[in-house]
This record gives sequence, C-alpha cells and structure tokens, in this order.
Amino acid sequence: MRLLSVFLTMIFMTVAAEAYVVPIQRDLKPASQAMLEKQNFGTPIAATTNRVLTTNAGPTSAAVLSITSFTAQPDVPRNLTITPTGTTGDVEACVITVTGTNYFGRSISETFTFLADASTATVGNKAFKTVTNIAFPADCESGGFAATWIVGVGEKIGLKRCMSVAGDWTWSTAAGAYETTRATIAASASAIESNTADFNGTMNGSNGFFGYFVQNYACLP
Repeated sequence: MRLLSVFLTMIFMTVAAEAYVVPIQRDLKPASQAMLEKQNFGTPIAATTNRVLTTNAGPTSAAVLSITSFTAQPDVPRNLTITPTGTTGDVEACVITVTGTNYFGRSISETFTFLADASTATVGNKAFKTVTNIAFPADCESGGFAATWIVGVGEKIGLKRCMSVAGDWTWSTAAGAYETTRATIAASASAIESNTADFNGTMNGSNGFFGYFVQNYACLP
C-alpha cells in the first residue's frame, strides 16, 4: 500500500506541474505576420510659415551662407517650408539645403529649389525633428541682396516606423473622434523621415491625434 501511495503521489505531482507550465512568448515576426502600430502624434500646432526662422536676412553677397541659429524647433517631427520675403527680385535660381535630424535623432538633409524672383513657399516632404543648418549656395541672391527668408513647419507629421506602401495606413482619430476622411499619406520602405501623415482634423496645439498603420519592420531606432 505504501508503494502505491508513493506512486500515486508522484503521478499527481507530475500532472500538477505540467498543468502550470507557463508558455514563453517572444515578440518575433514570422514572414507572414503583420503588426498594427498605434502612434500618439501629440497635439501638433497649425502649420506656421515662420516657426523655425523669422524674417532672416539671406546672403549679403555672392558668397555661401550657413544659418545655425533658429527661432524655434519643430514641435513634433514634421515637414518644413521655406519662403522668400523682402525684396524677392534679388532672389536667384538656387538650391537651399536643410540639415537636421529625423524621428530617431539621425542626421538627414533635404533640398529646396527656387527659381529666380521666387516669392512663394517651397514645401518639403521629409519630417524633421530638429533643424541644425540651413545652407545657401553662392549666387543665391544678387542686386541689393535685400531678400529675406522665413522657415516654417508644414502639415505633414512624421511616423515612428516605416510602411511599405501608403495603403498600409488604416485610420486615425483627431480630438478623440474618428477621421472619416483618410489622412494623406506618404510612405517609404526604408527612410523613416519620408513616412508622413497629413491629417484632415484641425491642428491647433490642443487637438490630439492618433494614427494606426501596418509597419514593415525595416525602420527601427
């Protein structure tokens, strides 16, 4: 009887131990798996033409010019705009290069092309977290060198991960309400700064925005 009792006890303990095995879960991505991301975009301000640089003198001669001091940085990673002001008849055809950082803090740059006598904004496409340098090439102005320049933020807000195609965006909310009109999306499979969303809700510094999309696992911090 004693042997039978020991035997039954061993069986019971074995069954009990197996019943409480906790499976280990790993965050892996099989080839067929897709991951729906939720991103809090914060409360972006409205697009502002002079957020980053307010009425700054451009080149005062035919020499190159680099600007490294700014009025403010983008409130969230977003695209930039550059607008010639002042005596725009002094603007010559040129390409201005902006350098800064992307969502992950890595260095990026973007070029902004202007025609002679330009007086309207050139709108960028990359999402800048910060701006560190604005470089004017030689001969970007002429005559009295009296053009001025303002640099602002646009409506394209940066994503935290890459999408393979724009169609991988699913939906968004603005101020807690579902956006019935889909955001305008730009996607890049490998460059985080080229994944942006232009929401239809009002960006005013108080409305919160959330977005939901399928990332491609190609862009990680």
